[in-house]
Amino acid sequence: MKTWLLMCAIAMSARGIAQEKATVGDFTKSPTEHIINQIEQPLVVRSVTGIVTRKNGGSTEPLANVLFEIQGPGAERKIRRSIADGRGRFKVGHVLAGTYKFKVTLNGFQSVMGTIIVSKKAAKTDELKIVMPIRV
Repeated sequence: MKTWLLMCAIAMSARGIAQEKATVGDFTKSPTEHIINQIEQPLVVRSVTGIVTRKNGGSTEPLANVLFEIQGPGAERKIRRSIADGRGRFKVGHVLAGTYKFKVTLNGFQSVMGTIIVSKKAAKTDELKIVMPIRV
C-alpha cells in the first residue's frame, strides 16, 4: 500500500512558509492560524480518504476533529469538507476525477495546503496520511 506522508519536515523542505490570508482563499481559517505549510508536489489518489496524526515523542497518534477541505475540480470554487473522526480518519465521498486544492486545519496546529489529483489510474489502496505540525 502506497501512502502519501505529509510531515512537518517534508512540508518545510517543500518550502513551507507562512502564507498571506489571500493565499487561503475560500478555505476555513482557524482562530490561531498563522503558519500554513504549502506542499508543492501534487498528490495522486483514487479517492479522497486518509488519516491525520500528530507527533507525540517518537510515535504518532491520531488527531480527531481536524477539518479537511478540498476545492475544485480545477477553477470551480465549491468547497467540500470532512471532519476527522476519533481515529483521525477522514473521507470526502464521490469526488470526481480532476485536480483539487486541499487544506487541513486544526486550532493550535500549523495548517497544511496543497494539490490532490484524483485519478482512476491511482492504486485503490493509496490514501493520504497527514502529520500536523504543532503551532510554533
